[in-house]
Amino acid sequence: MKKKVGTLLDEEIIRHAKRRAAEEGRPLSDVIQDALASYLSDKALDPKKREKAYQLFCERPIRISKNQFKEILEEDAWNL
Repeated sequence: MKKKVGTLLDEEIIRHAKRRAAEEGRPLSDVIQDALASYLSDKALDPKKREKAYQLFCERPIRISKNQFKEILEEDAWNL
């Protein structure tokens, strides 16, 4: 059973989600539900790992070694 929920989201996140929904030919609510279900699943990164990933990849300048960068480029994204 689905239930309507009201919330505030950043405009850029909404635009990105709408774009993804249009690309996939799906309702926006399905994209948001899938994202939330993925976040809440047992496979989701724990908060400490998520914070570490944020620090490595989102802070400026990016602080990763050449070896870490090479590993990322060589990683098969379909096997995550």
